[in-house]
Amino acid sequence: MAELRATTHVLHTDNSATRWVEAYPVGNGHRGVMCTGRAGVEHLWLNDLTAWSGSPHPDPLAGARARGPEHLARVRAAVEAGDVRGAEALLAEMQTPWAQAYLPLAEIDVAVEPADAPSGPAPHPHGIERRELDLRTAVATHAWEHPVAGRVVQETWADSRGGAVVHTVRAARPVRLVVRVESLLRASARPPVDLSRADGPAGPAGTAVLVRTLDLPVDVPPSHHPEGELRYDAALGRTGTVAVAAPADRDAVVDDDGTLRTGVARTHVLLVATATTDPPGDADAAASADRIAAQLATDRGHGGAGQGDDASVEGADALRERLRAAHVAEHARHYGRVDLALPSPAGAADLPTDRRVLAAAERPDPGLAALTFHLGRYLLLSSSRPGGLPLTLQGLWNPWLPGPWSSGYTLNINLQIAYWAAGATGLAESQEPLLRYVRRLAAGPGAAVARDLYGAAGWAAHHNSDAWGHAAPVGNGRGEAKWSAWAHGGTWLAQHLLEHHRFTGDDAELRAALPALRGAGEFALAWVQTAGGSPAGAGHDGDLERAWTSPSTSPENQFVAPDGEPAAVTTSAAMDVALLRALAAGCREAAGALGLDDADEPWLARLEAVAAALPGPAVGSRGELLEWGEEVPEAEPEHRHLSHLVGLYPLGDLDPTTTPDLARAAARSLELRGRESTGWSLAWRIALWARLGEGDRAHDQVLLSLRPADGPDGRHPGGHRGGLYPNLFSAHPPFQIDGNLGLTAGVAEMLLQSHRWDDGVVRLDLLPALPPAWPDGEVTGLRARGGAEVDLVWRDSALTRARLRAPGDRALDVVVRHGGVAAPGTPVSVAAGATVILDVPRDLPVVGAAVPHAPRR
Repeated sequence: MAELRATTHVLHTDNSATRWVEAYPVGNGHRGVMCTGRAGVEHLWLNDLTAWSGSPHPDPLAGARARGPEHLARVRAAVEAGDVRGAEALLAEMQTPWAQAYLPLAEIDVAVEPADAPSGPAPHPHGIERRELDLRTAVATHAWEHPVAGRVVQETWADSRGGAVVHTVRAARPVRLVVRVESLLRASARPPVDLSRADGPAGPAGTAVLVRTLDLPVDVPPSHHPEGELRYDAALGRTGTVAVAAPADRDAVVDDDGTLRTGVARTHVLLVATATTDPPGDADAAASADRIAAQLATDRGHGGAGQGDDASVEGADALRERLRAAHVAEHARHYGRVDLALPSPAGAADLPTDRRVLAAAERPDPGLAALTFHLGRYLLLSSSRPGGLPLTLQGLWNPWLPGPWSSGYTLNINLQIAYWAAGATGLAESQEPLLRYVRRLAAGPGAAVARDLYGAAGWAAHHNSDAWGHAAPVGNGRGEAKWSAWAHGGTWLAQHLLEHHRFTGDDAELRAALPALRGAGEFALAWVQTAGGSPAGAGHDGDLERAWTSPSTSPENQFVAPDGEPAAVTTSAAMDVALLRALAAGCREAAGALGLDDADEPWLARLEAVAAALPGPAVGSRGELLEWGEEVPEAEPEHRHLSHLVGLYPLGDLDPTTTPDLARAAARSLELRGRESTGWSLAWRIALWARLGEGDRAHDQVLLSLRPADGPDGRHPGGHRGGLYPNLFSAHPPFQIDGNLGLTAGVAEMLLQSHRWDDGVVRLDLLPALPPAWPDGEVTGLRARGGAEVDLVWRDSALTRARLRAPGDRALDVVVRHGGVAAPGTPVSVAAGATVILDVPRDLPVVGAAVPHAPRR
C-alpha cells in the first residue's frame, strides 16, 4: 500500500478560495494563517492564539447577582420540593455575564507585480494551476501564470519551531511584492513596538519592517447576547502587533501609508511575526518587541550571526530553502509518527479534494477517511503546541468578530473532544497547553468560584471558559439552566490529566497535576449530598445510605417537566455520576502511580465512598440508558449531546464484556438518538459504536461525517447536520474543529482499544471495530495506554500482522486480543525499546469468539 500513502496526505484543488472555509490552514500552535491561494494578490487571514479580548478580573464572579452557600441551599431546597422553575430562576441569579472572545488579529494581502510593467492597463493574471496543502510538510502552495512574470509559485508555512509565518514567492522573471495589513480590530494610537534596539531586521544591518499595532477589545459579548457591545479601553486594554519583513531584501521600504514594497527579484521571502502585550497565562512573557524580534531572526538554529548579516549574505533562495527544511523536519518529527493507509477507487485521489468528497457519496472511497484522519492530526499539531494556549472551538483560526460562541472554550464536550486523539495518535505533546491550562484554572479562578459561589473547597468550572480561565456560570442572568447550571467542567477536565499519564507514563507531569486532581476531588466531596453515615466532607466515612448531586443537569439537554414545558434541573443526571465515579477511580490510580496512600491523601477514601453511594446507571422502559435520575419524557429525543453515554466513551466504565446489559442500553440510546447530528456529535458516535464493537455502525457515522456540508447551491441546508466544507473543515455548523479532531479519535478507536485491563495488565484489542467497508489496510504508530506503539496490517477483513514497540525507557507487559480471544502466550512482554511482531495464525487467532455486541433493533 505504499503507493496509497501519499494520496492520503494532500488536499488540493484547481480553484482559489473565495470563502474562509475553502482556504487552507497552516499554524504552529502560536500563530497561523488561512491561505486563499489567489493569483495576483494572495489573501491571508492571520491569527495569534494569545489575541483574546478582556483581561484577568480580580473577581471571577463579577456580575453575578447572588453567590454563596446560602443561595445554593435555596436552589437545592427548590429542587427537593419539585419546584424546577424556582430552581432555574435562583440559578440564573448566580450567572456572570459571559466569557471573553478569541479574536481575529489581521488580514494580509500580498500583491505580485512584474518588474517591467507594460504601459496601459495591468495585465490580468491567469487562474491558478493548482492549490494544495501537504499535511506531511505543513506547507500550503499555489501556482499560477502571470502574463509578464511567467509562472509564479507561492508557499506559506508557520515555522514549526514556534517562529514566524513564512510566505515565499518564486517567479520565472523578476517581480516585486506589495504587502498591506488590515484588521477588524481598531488601529492603536499607542506607539508601535520599538525594534530599533533589537538584534533583528530593524537593526543597523536589517531591512524595513512593516509594523501594525492594534487595540484588543476589553469586552466582546457573544453574538447571542444583544444587550452587550464590543468595547475598547485605550488605558486598560491590551495591544496586538503584526510585523512583516523581507529579511533578504535591502531594497524593501515601508511607505507612509503603511505599505511594504520590496525590491525586484525572482525569489522573495516574507516573515510575519505577531505578539500581544500581557499574553494570557504567561506572566513571565518577554516584551512584545523582543518576541517580535525573535520571530524575525532568521538565524534560528543556524549559527550565531545577526539576522541582517545572515540573510543578506545568504540570499533569498538559500534562506527559503533553509527555513523550509528546518520547518519541515520539525513538523515531520511529530506528524510522521502515525500513518493510515486505506484504498481508494481509481482516480479518486486525482480529483480536487472538494470534488472527491462529492464523488465519495456515489462511490465508496475509504482513502477519504484516511485523509480526513490525517487532517485531524495535522490540525491538532498545528493548533496546540507546548508553551501555547489550548486550541479554541475553531482551533487556531478565526476570521470573525465575534467568532461562533466567541470562538472560546466549551467545557461540556467540545474542548475535551478536541484532545481525545492526542494520546492515541502520537501527539501527547499537543496536550501540554491543555494540561497547563487546567492547572492554572484549578489554582486560580476555579478555586475562587468554588469558594465564593458555592462555599466549597477545591475548584470548579462550568460550561464556558476563555484564555483567562473564566470558571463561573455564564448567561448574564438570562441564560438557560440547561447549559449554564452545570458545575462539572473541572471534573471532566481532570480526566485529561489522568489520560495523559496513562499514555505517556510521565510521573513528573502527573505529580504537577496532583493539586488539580486533589482540588477536583475536594469539590466533589463538597458538592455531593449524602444521607446516612458521615457527611461527604467529614473526616471519616461511615456507611452512606445514599448520595446524590443537586442541582444537576445533563449538558444542553432537557426533559419535559410536570407543567408540560422543557426543563433541565434535577438530581443525579447520569453524566454527573459517571464523571464523579471516574474521578474517584482515577485519583486512586494517580495516587498509586506516585506511591501515595490514604495517609498522604486522606480525602481519597471519602471520595471513593461517596462515589460508590451515588445511584448507578439505570435502564428505561425502552431499553435505553436513562439520562436523568429518573425516567422522564425527553423534550428533544434526538438531541446532539450524548452526555449520559460518557461512561462508555471516553471513560470506559460501561463495556460489552463487563457490563453487557448496560452496554446494550447504551446502544439502544444511540439508536433512539438517530443517525443524524452535528459534526462533533457524529464523531462522538463513531467512538461510541467502536467501543461497542460495531464497526459497521461506526462506519455509518464516518460516512455522514464525510459528506459535503453544503448543498448544491453552496449553502448549508440548515439544522444540526454535520459534514465537510470544501477545505475538509467539519461543520457543526458552522465550522468547529472538534468535528475533525473527534473523527480522528473515533477512527483510531475502531482500529485499536487499550482502555481495558486484565489482571492489572493493559489489554490491547486489535481491530475491535473494523468495518466491512475497509477490508484492506495498514496503520502504523498508534499509541496504547501503557506506552506501546502498535502497527497493524489486515487483508480481506482479517488481521495478518501486528507489531508492538515499547518505549525506550521502560519494558511493557500487554494482553493482546483479537476477535475477542487473547493471543496465545499473553501477556506479551516487550523489552524497553524492543519490537515484537505477532503473525497470524502463528501468534494471533484467525477468528475468535465475537465480542458480545448490542442487538440490533
